[in-house]
Amino acid sequence: MNTTTIHIKTDIKTRDDAKKIAENFGFSLTSLVNALLKQIARTKRLTLEMDEKPTPYMIESLKKSEEDVKAGRVISFESGQEAL
Repeated sequence: MNTTTIHIKTDIKTRDDAKKIAENFGFSLTSLVNALLKQIARTKRLTLEMDEKPTPYMIESLKKSEEDVKAGRVISFESGQEAL
């Protein structure tokens, strides 16, 4: 099999975190990246999932939204057209 080298720039924390996760699954970072590249080439798709940790700002915004809903300070629409 002919191989080539791809050089990418990423921050050290991202590399180290990804390497630890790969190793926890029994893979090297190289084999994990290769598997991702092969999947993209085979399926012509890129699927990414991230469990996003909400920021303090997001948590506060959600709390305010919930308070607004409970207090009736929201407007409801029957359709998207009605909202326009």
